[in-house]
Amino acid sequence: MKLTWLGQAGYAVVCENGLRILIDPYLSNSLEETQGASFHREVPLRPSLLLEPPDVLAITHEHADHMDFATLDALLAHGPAQTVLAPLNVWRAVRARCGGAHNYVMFDPGIEVTVRGVRFRSVPAAHSDERAVGVVVADGPTLLYHTGDTLYRRDLPGWIDTRPDAMIFPINGKGNNMNGADAARLVKAVKPRTALPMHWDLFKAYGCDPRDFTDEMADAPDIRILIPRHYEEFEMIHNR
Repeated sequence: MKLTWLGQAGYAVVCENGLRILIDPYLSNSLEETQGASFHREVPLRPSLLLEPPDVLAITHEHADHMDFATLDALLAHGPAQTVLAPLNVWRAVRARCGGAHNYVMFDPGIEVTVRGVRFRSVPAAHSDERAVGVVVADGPTLLYHTGDTLYRRDLPGWIDTRPDAMIFPINGKGNNMNGADAARLVKAVKPRTALPMHWDLFKAYGCDPRDFTDEMADAPDIRILIPRHYEEFEMIHNR
């Protein structure tokens, strides 16, 4: 499984069989254009990404840095039919706006969807969009857990019954997301092999110092912490 961080919660994933996935891509500047300078992008745009529609598009909730219609309009307007995974409120909004021959799948907690041998499972998130979800992707033995935007809640680790190879989670402590201390609590409970903090980098006004998280992980040396460079692909290999 190969991963590329697109900024904020956005990740591109390429599975072993070539299946291409986008999770929460925010590939425009729509928030600054509509809401002002506090949403200025700190990560430069890569317009070429809009010309590469994925096989599977997963949207965790309705907030505009996750369900960005400027991005979705471009990705869903051309290319072959895609599978779009989204909780009910997002499913309704994106299906109504973007239409086309795409397979729009209601992706509420507990639902599992298999696409070309890759298994997707929806799990809860604790966020101000009450229908927000996280996504678990099983590519053969390799397991990825993307929490979506979430606060810490004690039941969340119970939804992850296999140790993930990679876990992606927010740490900025703003907008009903975990701060570094609470993110560390969740990561230590889930015990991924690699921890990938997100949602701290894109908007200066809503960011944080990632050391707020990494300092809290000093007593968990068995969990690797990785802060990747934006737009640089790296590989996750399942370690048996």
